[in-house]
Amino acid sequence: MQECMEAVRQHSTPKKPWVAVNIKPGNLKSSVEVVMLIVDAVNTESERLSSHAISGIGGQKLNNLLGLGRKLYQELSERGVGIAGFSLGGKSESETDTAELSQRVFQNASRLLENFHVVVFVDEAQNTPIGSATKDVLDCLHDPPADIPLVTVFLGLGDTEGILTDCGLSGPADERVVNLGVLSNEEASDAIRGVFHAYCFTGSLKDQNMWVERLAELSQGWPQHINRVAVAAARVIRDHGGGIKAEFIQKALEDGQRRKENYYASRLAACSHEPSLYRQIALAVHEAPDGVLSRSSLRSMVQPLLEDPQMTFDGFLKNALHTGVLAETRKIPKHYQIPIPSFRDYLQALPV
Repeated sequence: MQECMEAVRQHSTPKKPWVAVNIKPGNLKSSVEVVMLIVDAVNTESERLSSHAISGIGGQKLNNLLGLGRKLYQELSERGVGIAGFSLGGKSESETDTAELSQRVFQNASRLLENFHVVVFVDEAQNTPIGSATKDVLDCLHDPPADIPLVTVFLGLGDTEGILTDCGLSGPADERVVNLGVLSNEEASDAIRGVFHAYCFTGSLKDQNMWVERLAELSQGWPQHINRVAVAAARVIRDHGGGIKAEFIQKALEDGQRRKENYYASRLAACSHEPSLYRQIALAVHEAPDGVLSRSSLRSMVQPLLEDPQMTFDGFLKNALHTGVLAETRKIPKHYQIPIPSFRDYLQALPV
């Protein structure tokens, strides 16, 4: 997400300003909070651009927009964010239709926002609160009034799409839904090689290529692991004077493997049941065609193992999706896999 936000900022110029906004899922219940966060980010970017703009070439326009943005932010602040008693046309917030309120708040900000390309980022979007107020805010983010040039990017775990559907964002275009997956060996190698170049590490081309190949293999192309094994390797290289040498590769691989297992342990700790249950799921996935289990087969396998009578299969599945143990496949709905190949290996190898 941070890389995507930086990419947005790199596009921003005085003549065509772009703004990246980070909004927490909990803020999505209030149109006032959302618009305040957007306006605040717009004001910050206006101030940055106006300080670099040449007088007469967009500079005056940016200063005018900055004045408008500050006034709008003050008005929103005075209304009170999410406080009962905020009025709209003489009605209290509780008496006002939330759809009408959201539309009006965004509409009032359109004079400012229509001059900026705004990209809203919502991380941990699987925690988006479900409710009518959230739906009305998401409607405005998805289809802004007055043609505000705005797009929203949601990033979250495997059940994020289902949560957003419950909030009213149903039927997104296929090309707009992307599942985090395994990178190719070439992509993983390029990423690790980029880390070495960024830190200006030295060493023969032969040794560098050997390190990159072994580390990419250890990562199995999974993005989080590419980060972990690259960090482990960089620390080993740094501790030995910044030189990439063949004799230190084993230490780097051991440290990288340990960091991977720490990641798995943290995921497993967040699971709702005993590790043995997830071991059995991993073994079943290993035996299943294409490593995929249907919902019905998963239910028949798991249901007898749920010790707490109050724990339902749906509750178990929601937790498994939240912790990343399982992910629904894109090809066939209601079918699940363990998205991280090495996580499946780790679960299979758990002690009985």
